Amino acid sequence: MARIAAGMATMALALATLAGCGQSPYCQAVEEHQVALNSLGEEKSDSAFVSYEKAFRAVTAVAPDGIRKDWAKLADVIRGVRTAQRASGIPMDEMSSTNKALAALPEDKLKALNAAYEAFNNTQTERKAVVKNVKDECQITLS
Repeated sequence: MARIAAGMATMALALATLAGCGQSPYCQAVEEHQVALNSLGEEKSDSAFVSYEKAFRAVTAVAPDGIRKDWAKLADVIRGVRTAQRASGIPMDEMSSTNKALAALPEDKLKALNAAYEAFNNTQTERKAVVKNVKDECQITLS
């Protein structure tokens, strides 16, 4: 009886171990950060962009060689937005064309903000590449 119980415990442990074997660290990272990855840019706040950057950095760290540069570029442009935003002294959620502080920014800070947001907006190629790769490699659909 003790042998049967020990055998069943071993089999249960083996099945539990095998259940997690099907996913690569890359796919696990995508799945773990899927909410942030799918909501990129939807929420325009400092804390949201911190969350986006953490998610993209985590996936970049385990991404396959062929797609890693695209993940890294996305993480870099997110950091660029955060850096320019912080340097401007204006919280992201207070950015609007009617904000007097934005209108009063020195030209160099305004140029840095514009460049960071342009870089962020010019990542359609990388975004399409990672969405396709995640679908092909992990069978996960990112929006």
